Amino acid sequence: MAKLSVEANAVFSHWHHPVSNFTMSTADFYSAVEQALHPHQVPDMELSRIEWKEGGALSARREYLRVRRGPLVFDICAAPFGADYFFSSWLAEIPPRHGLLRLAAMLFGSLLALFILTRIFAALFGGFLGALIGFPLALAAFPFVLWALGNAVGDGSFGPGAEEALIATPFFGWLYVKLFSPFTYYKIDTKLMFQSAVHSAVLQVVDRTLSAKGARALTEFERKPILQDFYQR
Repeated sequence: MAKLSVEANAVFSHWHHPVSNFTMSTADFYSAVEQALHPHQVPDMELSRIEWKEGGALSARREYLRVRRGPLVFDICAAPFGADYFFSSWLAEIPPRHGLLRLAAMLFGSLLALFILTRIFAALFGGFLGALIGFPLALAAFPFVLWALGNAVGDGSFGPGAEEALIATPFFGWLYVKLFSPFTYYKIDTKLMFQSAVHSAVLQVVDRTLSAKGARALTEFERKPILQDFYQR
């Protein structure tokens, strides 16, 4: 079970519903939501259980169900509050970790690739000619190395969080976004689809649970999450 130590840096939406004089197993609710998510077949979805602190440093921890896709996460909670109960979900973005270290590793790898290319061209042409034109030829080929590196970051070859870490760095992040990860309608559409799929699964389980317990069904207004500044992130 992961214990979260880094706060989410952006909350896109929140949904909360209280139920009076109600109780159920939190673990059963999380398992039911996981089952309800399977038919949606969300690409690159990861499920886990995390713990958030209820208050300060020495406070108790509360287990949440986390549904993750890239930097986007849904943290879902079902818990008692006195004699009552509540369901909630938070759609947020996780900040990149070790951003400077990742950037340093990428820059070191790029310089190492430049050095290797220089040695290869120098060895191919040999002697004075190789020493003279090895470095210029390596510089000419270097953009292809950077292109391959950018695609590798976008494909996840450097592990989860590498792309977000690179985007968060000055200049290099701007350059990467321009070349490899521009803003598109499709990216926003897929984020909204992720939100819709997870929220739909949560509501499906809540509806079934309330019906089984004889509790009042959710109104149309109660089903809607509170949206934040989603499109500007």
